[in-house]
Amino acid sequence: MGGPGVGPVQFGQATLRPEEKLKLKSDFDRVRAGGAKQVGRYMLLVHMASPDGLLRGGVVCGRKFDKRAVARNRARRLVWESFRLLKAQVKASHLIFIPRQAIKASQTQDTQRDMITLLEHAGLWIQTEKPV
Repeated sequence: MGGPGVGPVQFGQATLRPEEKLKLKSDFDRVRAGGAKQVGRYMLLVHMASPDGLLRGGVVCGRKFDKRAVARNRARRLVWESFRLLKAQVKASHLIFIPRQAIKASQTQDTQRDMITLLEHAGLWIQTEKPV
């Protein structure tokens, strides 16, 4: 866990639990139909108020994005990692992230900045101190 003089690793806010993910097609369809859209450099955000009072997210990255699975999976990982790190400062809502082509040349810090910008424009970002 930790070396000498270092406490144990804290798990909790920095983990992404299964109930924090949108999984059902009906959930995705409901957000896509009734949600508002924000367009960023690396991703598109579709968001709506949470009917269950929980923050839940999903990532849509199909073959239209890239034929190669390795490219689609990398884009998904970048988005999920950014969401995992930032979710403590996001208001309860249902979110869908759709990666754009520019994400292929980005890193986690770039996607985090873009995600923060999108969440601020959507009014879902809880302003605390300046992250990233």
